[in-house]
Amino acid sequence: MGEVPLLKELYAQYRDKGVVVVGISLDEELKPLLEMVSAKGISWLQIHDADKSVAKLFNVKGTPTYFLLDREAKIAAKDITMKKLGGAIDDLLRK
Repeated sequence: MGEVPLLKELYAQYRDKGVVVVGISLDEELKPLLEMVSAKGISWLQIHDADKSVAKLFNVKGTPTYFLLDREAKIAAKDITMKKLGGAIDDLLRK
């Protein structure tokens, strides 16, 4: 949750360039997710993955985990740190 403000900054910086953020919550209950989205002012799509099917598909072991997909929806970077995410987005947009 501590990285949400940084992710919001990146999203604001890059959304007009076509960057989309999708959050996937592993909370078992929906209510805490909805409360967090409201409290943090999250404006991107949040998926409730209570059965962990998406997490299993991408072999996610913990949160937060970041993946960067290119325009063809291929994984361009995985398990990337928040610190490196902005640079990786810049590099991908230059291609």
